[in-house]
Amino acid sequence: MLAHPDIGFKDGGVDFVQAQTYSACCEEFGAASRLPHQAYTSAVFQDLENEKVWTRDWVCVGTLSEIINPADLLPYTVGQHAIHVQRAQSGGGLIGRFNKAQHGGCRAIPAQCRTGRKTKCSYTSCGFSRDRDVIAGSQLGEMTPQAGQFLGVYPERLLPVKVHCSGPFIFVNVDPTLGADVRPPSVEFAADRQAVRVGGHWREYLANWKLAGAALVDTARSRANGGGADSCISAEWCFPNLVTIKAGNVALAIVIQPTGFDRALWRLSAFKDDRCTDAAYDRAYADLIGLIEQAAATALSLQAAAERAMQDDVVEPSRAAWEFNQQLVQRISAHHVAYWNEPLTQAHFGR
Repeated sequence: MLAHPDIGFKDGGVDFVQAQTYSACCEEFGAASRLPHQAYTSAVFQDLENEKVWTRDWVCVGTLSEIINPADLLPYTVGQHAIHVQRAQSGGGLIGRFNKAQHGGCRAIPAQCRTGRKTKCSYTSCGFSRDRDVIAGSQLGEMTPQAGQFLGVYPERLLPVKVHCSGPFIFVNVDPTLGADVRPPSVEFAADRQAVRVGGHWREYLANWKLAGAALVDTARSRANGGGADSCISAEWCFPNLVTIKAGNVALAIVIQPTGFDRALWRLSAFKDDRCTDAAYDRAYADLIGLIEQAAATALSLQAAAERAMQDDVVEPSRAAWEFNQQLVQRISAHHVAYWNEPLTQAHFGR
């Protein structure tokens, strides 16, 4: 049965679609409480986020320089929806589509499946899936497994996904009811057109994606407030899942992807200004990786505290988390004409 907000998302006696659940969270900063601890520990809340955030918002899935060649393909699971963005064979544009092999609907093990445990699949014995990294266009020849499972025989017939770029970042939106004039928020990072991506890697930590975002921003800002060489550090969180951290002419962009209600994949991309020397980049990058590790330790601690929580009226000490919570509550409180937290073929249209 398709979950629907009108019948409630409940766990531990808490209905997560009721406005009063979040009344204390929406007070002024310094008086507002944290989100209910189930927001970081409950699969039910994860389902609500799939419905109210991942299938509604513009979601960052990666960077333009990751798919620079014709036919290069970037897979990404948005909530419960398996999608990809591909560089066009001619013209250099980007095309967004739902994958031919959708999670929970395939009868052969899809190429995008890996070792995560967020997305349900009716075929694999582990029951969950994980995206793979970018697939080079040269590997997507006719009759290859990757082409068959991501693109099928007729890619032009696949359900389209909206794609929009802001600076070096690729955003997608899978909401078919979204107005054509709605665009993702501009990313301050994108103002620096001299920044180029020089590398990236993935890390996974046992902490909810919301705690990961808050830990990253708070750790960076605490270093900046400490003065000295770290005073040049700045951090921004573009709702829902992109965090950018700058240190002089070097920056890290972290695309946060939930792989479970209690874990998240951090997709890191490193950028440097073309005025930055290799030696200066190496020093700044090492410092930023140290910041990432410190933030990860904080996120792990916050996750453990959420799992031990006995009460939910604790004041939210993080301004980054508080600002994020206001946006999250706004999404949860919104009403929509259609709901599809499962594949779109199972969408339920409201009254």
